[in-house]
Amino acid sequence: MNQSNVLQPPDRQRVDEQITASIADAILDGAFPPGSALPPERELAEQLGVNRTSLRQGLARLQQMGLIEARHGSGNVVRDPQELTHPAVVEALIRRLGPEFLVELLEIRAALGPLIGRLAAQRSGPEGDEALRDALAAVRDARGAGPLQAADLAYFRVLIHGTRNRALKLLYRWVDDAFGGREHELTRAYDDPEPVLADLGAITEAVLARDAAAAAAAVETYLTASGLRMVAAYRSQAT
Repeated sequence: MNQSNVLQPPDRQRVDEQITASIADAILDGAFPPGSALPPERELAEQLGVNRTSLRQGLARLQQMGLIEARHGSGNVVRDPQELTHPAVVEALIRRLGPEFLVELLEIRAALGPLIGRLAAQRSGPEGDEALRDALAAVRDARGAGPLQAADLAYFRVLIHGTRNRALKLLYRWVDDAFGGREHELTRAYDDPEPVLADLGAITEAVLARDAAAAAAAVETYLTASGLRMVAAYRSQAT
């Protein structure tokens, strides 16, 4: 593959992020295979049409993601993306591999639902109950898809905190980073607030009632339904 044509010049408004995205896309497309070194900084800067300072900021972001590592005498060496778990890599993989990969991720997300619901119902205490009510109220008060998306993610942080399972918190963190934190194509899944409010209300009711079976089913139902809305939103943006 001709590496001189695989990098897209960045948008000047977000130069370091665009540099990161351009190089990450090239890595995920196989232009820079695992174990290979990126071109020298001067060459990369010329291909991207950016200055060396901006380029180094973009490279630093790639190092934080784990997509490259700086090796003495070898420069910036590409790591195997399939072995990485950083949420930013997950988002990049969704962007490059499309809706099929998104579906696979959402299947895992939905599979965690019964565990989240069951443990929250069994282990949440009075403080957790109050926090969950407040989180649901924030969802109810959210206006617009972006704020609703953020409120939904905040609700699940509270719900998972109530499980008192630290490993589960870590496992679910990629959802926060890959699907939230900013508006993107998946945000359109929150255009209609009614199903979000209805399903989160059902989860809250089951957790507060300490009905583990109902909470498990309610969380799985919501994560499955919201996943389908995300896939539909993604595909509508792609067409």
